[in-house]
Amino acid sequence: MVYQYLGEEEQEIAKMKRIAPYVPQPVPQDYAAAARPPDAAAYPPPALPPPVVPPSVPALGGDPSQAAAPAPAPYAPPSSTGLNVVPAPGYVGPAPSTGKRAVSSNPDVPAVGPAPRGRPPAAAPRREDRVAPAAADMPTPPGFVRSTSRHFTVFAEQYPASERFIELIESLHSNLMLDLAPFTPWANNERTTIFLFKNQDTYRRVTGRPVWSGGASSVGKRKLYVYESEELPGIVAHELTHIYFDSFFIDGTTDPLWLSEGMATLVQVERGLAAPNWLRENLQLLENGEGFPIDKLTAVTSTAGWPDAKVRLWYAQSYSIVRFLIRTQYRSSFYKFAAHLRDGRPAPEALYRAYGAPYTRMVALEHAWRYELTRSQMAKIGGQ
Repeated sequence: MVYQYLGEEEQEIAKMKRIAPYVPQPVPQDYAAAARPPDAAAYPPPALPPPVVPPSVPALGGDPSQAAAPAPAPYAPPSSTGLNVVPAPGYVGPAPSTGKRAVSSNPDVPAVGPAPRGRPPAAAPRREDRVAPAAADMPTPPGFVRSTSRHFTVFAEQYPASERFIELIESLHSNLMLDLAPFTPWANNERTTIFLFKNQDTYRRVTGRPVWSGGASSVGKRKLYVYESEELPGIVAHELTHIYFDSFFIDGTTDPLWLSEGMATLVQVERGLAAPNWLRENLQLLENGEGFPIDKLTAVTSTAGWPDAKVRLWYAQSYSIVRFLIRTQYRSSFYKFAAHLRDGRPAPEALYRAYGAPYTRMVALEHAWRYELTRSQMAKIGGQ
């Protein structure tokens, strides 16, 4: 498996599973009448980072929780997985997460900005739970119904997970493995647990997340908490990436924030085919020369308190640089880069050991990435 990953990319798009638009399933009457709601006290989720309300959530009527939900827009996958992503009309993807184990979006307020988040220092070793409990040994919580697929154990509230949801998560898993297989050798034989709530109300009651939260996950426990919504493809892709990719660093040095979120956004866009609606305009800003100096970008450990526009630009640049690192050479180079970071090597040393000359400093990466952006812009002008 690793050998195949480290080789040349050939016909990779042909390997992609189709991600169809997701339509939440109505509650079957037979189950809705008989099942009782989940018991939040009996089966609390693992500790999640304390929620922080994103600065862009307006106080509609004085209570954000009472905001009217926007009408869902149909999703049309982008025509290309290139750098210039065309998101679905009106699509609001999952906002950047408030922690490695929680991703947030705002289904109640349109055009919500990324949520501020906290994070331990980049060099701090992570010491969370090392072994996830086997889902087969986990009792089914009251109010949930268990379903099992090849790679997931799903506990759905009140009624079994639909075939459409099972197909969605298995397709996403296959797509994610195109990039993440060597980082998650356990994912082929061990299942990830997903709690699927029927709506945001019960999701919030059990997880304790705020109104803008679209999902929460635990890397160490390999558990994902989501609720039925049209945004599920993007949210699940983003959060599964954190579980799959960030678990690579659990026994070593924590991966830096820009790498973690850049990878999660990349996979969400190119494998989940669910681009955040703010991505395209910020990629255009980067092509026009805006953005962060690379030493400033990579030094960020928290975006809490930042204006929305600054957070979005930071996420777009992290995505773009991670994409450049993965696509510019063999993917084995990116794997080596991540492995050196996990082993505690400074980023410039890890970069040079993985990519060689001229990448002797991080600023060399910045120059090469900027040049590629210029080429992309010129190619578009020539095409016009």
